[in-house]
Amino acid sequence: MLKNPTYYTQPTFNPSRHRVVLWTTLLLSVIILGVMVALTASANPPAAADMRIQSLVSELQEDRLTASRHAAQQDLEELGEDAVPALMVALRSDNAVLRRNAADMLSFIASPRSISSLQYSLGNDPVPSVRRNAAFALGEIDSFAAVGDLQKASLFDGSNLVRQTAQDSIARIRTRLALTTGIPETELNAFTVSPQSPSNIYVATRRDIVLTQDGGKTWRTFPNALPSVSNTLTISPTNPQVLYAGIDSSGMYKSVDGGRTWNAMNNGLNVAPGARFVVTAITVDPTEPQRVIIATGMMVGTSNVEFYSTGIMISNNGGEDWVKLRESPSRDALTQLALRGNQLYALAGDRVVKYQFN
Repeated sequence: MLKNPTYYTQPTFNPSRHRVVLWTTLLLSVIILGVMVALTASANPPAAADMRIQSLVSELQEDRLTASRHAAQQDLEELGEDAVPALMVALRSDNAVLRRNAADMLSFIASPRSISSLQYSLGNDPVPSVRRNAAFALGEIDSFAAVGDLQKASLFDGSNLVRQTAQDSIARIRTRLALTTGIPETELNAFTVSPQSPSNIYVATRRDIVLTQDGGKTWRTFPNALPSVSNTLTISPTNPQVLYAGIDSSGMYKSVDGGRTWNAMNNGLNVAPGARFVVTAITVDPTEPQRVIIATGMMVGTSNVEFYSTGIMISNNGGEDWVKLRESPSRDALTQLALRGNQLYALAGDRVVKYQFN
């Protein structure tokens, strides 16, 4: 039995429906194209901004202060933080003029992000003018992290200009420290920053010890912790709980509990009642933390007081006993001491004196 045949009807062409599909496809294409253009437009401005910053930084290769370099410097200063990455890269360029001017620009912007790059330049750049500008810039930044590097530069650098700039930057940081703590600068007798953790800072004011463990965000005070006014204060490079202080007329004192309590360490020192014995500088050997070296002197007179430097003393047992290392090289007070390798560096006025140390 035959089945009835099946017939397939050819669809009838509908012009209206075809136009709807065509216009819908066209509209979707336009939307997609618009989105792509928008995304491209939003991506291009940062690239253009980066190119502009690079162009401005390249103007810093000009040694003379031309009109174009001056304009570029003004623009970079206005860009502020956005210009910092390119300037940090410029600090590692082969062009000494660019490195010098990049460090100078970073002093105007004063971004904490640039500290590590400036520290590297200060310690390693072969050109004194670059190191000088790096030292200045580190003093402009609202941070205490670079104090140790500046102290080293003020003694170890071969350029007197760099050493003096480092000392000036330390003085500016000291002023900022007084403002941060609320201590009158005339009453901020000494301060020290832990080389192990720069967030740990100790300040001696009158008989108080004021400290922070978060880089200056919060401070606490140990009132009357010291027996008298401290002339110098130093923290152990390996243990932030160990501090040494030179106390006016009372010699050397040591704390092993982070500044809460202090004990006299004067065996072998010429500390006598009525005599104004002064410790003008302290350093702790970073490779042998039990080795402590101090510079000493005497204040003589009443109405007309004069200072006499009396020598350099050393202790090899953390201050328990002291012996004379050598006579003083200068009548001026030795205001800084530091060891590097087998040499002891001492700052006397604006002179650096070096000793072979065994």
